[in-house]
Amino acid sequence: MCHIEIERKREIVIEYTQCTSNDIDDMFLAFNRGFSDYIIKFDITKERFVELFLHIEGNSTEYSFIARDGNKPVGIMLGGMKVYEGIKTLRCGTLAIDPLYRNQGIAQELFERHRALAIEHGCKQLFLEVIKGNDKAIKFYLKQGYEIKNDIFYYQLKDVTKLNYSLPDSIEIKLIDFDQAKSYYMTNDGSHINWQNDFDYQSHFESIRYVAAFKQDTCVGVLGINNAGKIFYIHVLESHRLNGIGKSLVSYITNKINMTSINLSITKSDNLPCFLEKLGFSLQSLSQHEMYLYLD
Repeated sequence: MCHIEIERKREIVIEYTQCTSNDIDDMFLAFNRGFSDYIIKFDITKERFVELFLHIEGNSTEYSFIARDGNKPVGIMLGGMKVYEGIKTLRCGTLAIDPLYRNQGIAQELFERHRALAIEHGCKQLFLEVIKGNDKAIKFYLKQGYEIKNDIFYYQLKDVTKLNYSLPDSIEIKLIDFDQAKSYYMTNDGSHINWQNDFDYQSHFESIRYVAAFKQDTCVGVLGINNAGKIFYIHVLESHRLNGIGKSLVSYITNKINMTSINLSITKSDNLPCFLEKLGFSLQSLSQHEMYLYLD
């Protein structure tokens, strides 16, 4: 007589919990599993994960959720909360599901908790960035009610030696500090800055240097850049453009720091792409959508 053994499929019961500082190891494991097949490959240590995603990026354990199958972490949704451009906002810092556990509603359950937390804390909007081409993720977020509002573009100048700085005699370049740069932005600019460039984000870095162009005692342009060559902020008063001030700010600081290449990211702008192309910057293939979900 043949004995046919039928293996009963194990019923998966997923547990969802709000993260605490005791969950860092599992958060890191869930992150690595969830991004194991991502468009961009992550190869970071746990220490770097904590530094980048839980400090610099502005996420925190209390605004994040983890999904587990028993003791196995299988999903993570990081969250960061702050007043962003005058509106209390909960940002999704990442949503990642273990490939073996996808299409089982885990992302949806994590998102429901994310949204409920935002409402509980009086947030008026949800926010995230997603890479263009990640169609499955974009479709998921659109289904939740997010809307695409802005695009983020990345530029790089591979050879800064071609730049030179030649200012009108009435303009002088000086080093300034973070508070002066932020004050200039608040007073003279106020345009949209993406989350990973805004001044709250910049405040986490001691390596950013700020330079300004002055006409007599009036600041007419500001540049913020770190030692790795990332420009966080650049702006020149409209009344002083087309005078070489922006180019001179870039040339001045790159010579002072002695770097070879520089890069920056921008959202949609009428003038900045033309300025960057004239300086020799190249538009990179990677770009992102900024997506918002407005809460009642």
